[in-house]
Amino acid sequence: MTDTKPVAVESSNNTLGIISLIAGIVGVLLFVCCPYISVVLGIVALICGILAYQQQQQYALAGIILGATSILLGIIFVIVGQALFRELMYVLEREMRF
Repeated sequence: MTDTKPVAVESSNNTLGIISLIAGIVGVLLFVCCPYISVVLGIVALICGILAYQQQQQYALAGIILGATSILLGIIFVIVGQALFRELMYVLEREMRF
């Protein structure tokens, strides 16, 4: 009769890190056409990245950096877009009077 002992297999669960990385990449890519979605994806990437970093998962730091970048780019693009839209409306209003 053989004595069998269970062997502990270490599995690496990088789910939060991967979610953070993917959300950050998509957020950075979408900031021009969909800045509001970019900000939301940046927040998701940042939260998942922080949780993954606490669990010492791979890709966590990349997700945090990309999430913060996505948030900043989205906010900057919304502000610049609003300013340009306001200026365009002013010019169109002035041209319509003549």
